[in-house]
Amino acid sequence: MIREVLHRLLRSRNAVIGLLIVLAFLLMALLAPVLAPQRAETQSLIDALKTPNRAYPLGTDEFGRCVLSRVIYGARVSLRIALLGSAIALGIGVFLGAIAGYHGGIVDYVVQALVDISWAFPTILLALAIIFILGPGLQSIMIAVGLVYWGAYARLTRGQFLVLREEEYVQAARASGASAFRIVIRHLLPNSLAPLIVQLSLGIGRIILIEASLSFLGLGAQPPIPSWGAMLSNGRLYLMTAWWLTVFPGVAIMIVVLGFNLVGDGLRDALDPRLRRV
Repeated sequence: MIREVLHRLLRSRNAVIGLLIVLAFLLMALLAPVLAPQRAETQSLIDALKTPNRAYPLGTDEFGRCVLSRVIYGARVSLRIALLGSAIALGIGVFLGAIAGYHGGIVDYVVQALVDISWAFPTILLALAIIFILGPGLQSIMIAVGLVYWGAYARLTRGQFLVLREEEYVQAARASGASAFRIVIRHLLPNSLAPLIVQLSLGIGRIILIEASLSFLGLGAQPPIPSWGAMLSNGRLYLMTAWWLTVFPGVAIMIVVLGFNLVGDGLRDALDPRLRRV
């Protein structure tokens, strides 16, 4: 099964491009101390606002910090928030969605009501409210994005469980005396993984965007921690005189989000034979 899915995935040119982008992003984040010419916090006021040159390939900011180094280290911030935030959203969503889909009734009604309430607010507004309560910082963003995006996983898990719980193998397991926990873990959840994996891949791109937006507003990574969103916010003050301060972190965000979206589309096609391109 895994080999077949991988074969389908690698047949898609867009998916391969997305995989290469994501892999490059992961390596950049993991090998930041090796790849970055300098530490992200290193300042040299005499080199402030230098245009891209041989010594500073992407130029310097208003404090003389190497923009290339800060873009590379900023990948670590985005990766950390995207993975941990997605883990929080996935854990909450799958847990509540599994309970709602398996038991139904009043439990299902309550969970769906919670999802509807969370979706009634604009994403950025709800995240801002949560960070206002918790205070600015990376941990607050992780928790905020987890509480903002869990509803999508809950709805998806619930829908899968509502269909799968009527299958014969589930009925047979229930008749044999298997506990609800065993049925969920051994039968329902494994057969619900495909759409969850696709949702997770697409969700990571959205979380990177929301992190950049919140950091742009000064509610994410606090100085001197490098963050692509914070770099965009600082660079807007020098947009007419130092274009590289906003262009390069903006391009990094665009490429990474594009990569995760391409991977998500490729996984959707690979995991669902009905959507395969002929």
